[in-house]
Amino acid sequence: MKQKKSRFFTFLFSFIPGAAEMYMGFMKNGISLMAAFFLSFMIPSILRMSNVFVLFGALIWFYGFFHAGNLASCSNEELQNIPDEFLWDTLSNGRPLDVASPVFRKWTAAILIFCGVVLLWENVSSLLRVLAPEWVWSWLAPFVSRVPQVAVALLLIYIGVKLIRGKKEELYGEEQ
Repeated sequence: MKQKKSRFFTFLFSFIPGAAEMYMGFMKNGISLMAAFFLSFMIPSILRMSNVFVLFGALIWFYGFFHAGNLASCSNEELQNIPDEFLWDTLSNGRPLDVASPVFRKWTAAILIFCGVVLLWENVSSLLRVLAPEWVWSWLAPFVSRVPQVAVALLLIYIGVKLIRGKKEELYGEEQ
């Protein structure tokens, strides 16, 4: 049953993504938020991927914290009107996730390729550390350790430019 609860306990539970939502009766939302948070740390840890992916965990934590605060500020009537749905349903505005759509497949492929490249780079750099003589590695180490961060920075710049160009085309397309 979705209902308003103690603001103090809601605040305390909001430090664990999904716990405050479950405390207020939003079980699907809370479980999916908690799963996304813990998976964002587990998967990179298991795959020994770069710490670059910790950013996703931080974003999920902030989302969960402020989402719990927003739910806590709702009245009982408003809480009853808010659907208890999984996180991915909330983010897709209730539209079903179309796994066969070209956009979904394109983004999934891009994410998988990016993760594969980062994982491959981590393993190649570990191998270089073992195989290269100490004087060579001391010269290469600063460059090798920065490649994943530079790749993420370039990817973010690329996505930002694409978003700006898309918005610019959308605005100028409407004027013409």
